[in-house]
Amino acid sequence: MKRLLLAPLLLGLIPSANAANTCKFVSEYYPDVTIEIKNQKEITSGFGKIKFKNKPMLDFSTGLSNGYGGQYFVIRNLEKDAEGNTESVAYGKVVSMVGDQITRGTPTDKQKTGRVKMMFPNLGTGYYYSLSNFNEPEKDGRFAGRTKAMTALLRASEGFFIPDKVCERFVYFKWN
Repeated sequence: MKRLLLAPLLLGLIPSANAANTCKFVSEYYPDVTIEIKNQKEITSGFGKIKFKNKPMLDFSTGLSNGYGGQYFVIRNLEKDAEGNTESVAYGKVVSMVGDQITRGTPTDKQKTGRVKMMFPNLGTGYYYSLSNFNEPEKDGRFAGRTKAMTALLRASEGFFIPDKVCERFVYFKWN
C-alpha cells in the first residue's frame, strides 16, 4: 500500500519530456522588455509577442528570407481592424552577433565564442511612428500619451536582445 502512495509522488518529480511552450529573448539593458516566441516545430520561422512586464504589447515574427536575403523580423499591432488584419509597425533585417562579432560577416578562422544576441535595427523607428495619433494629441504615444511600457520598448528597441538556450535556434547564423 505504501508503494502505491509513493508512486504518484515519484512520478511527479520526473521532468516532463515535453519542451517548454515558449522561449524568450530578453532586452540586454531593459529586462522588463521581452520577446516571447511559441516553441513550435517550425524550423524557419518563429511567432510570438513583445511584452513589457509579461503584458503583450505587439505581435512578433522572425524567419529566413528566400535566397541570400538572410533573417528578417516583422512587428504588428495586437488589435485587428474591421477586416481582421493587423497593422504592420516595423519590419526589416535582423543583425545577429556572437560576442562582439557579426555572425554573417566574420570569417570562420576569426570566429570567437561569446554570448549570442540579436538586434532589430528598424524596430525603434517603426514603433515610434506607430505611436502617433494626430486626431487626439493627448493620446499621441510619441509625446504626451507615452506610457512607461512605451518608453521601455523604445529604449530596448535600440539595443540587443539575448535569447535563452531554447530561443537560440531562432538566431540562424550563429557558430557556437
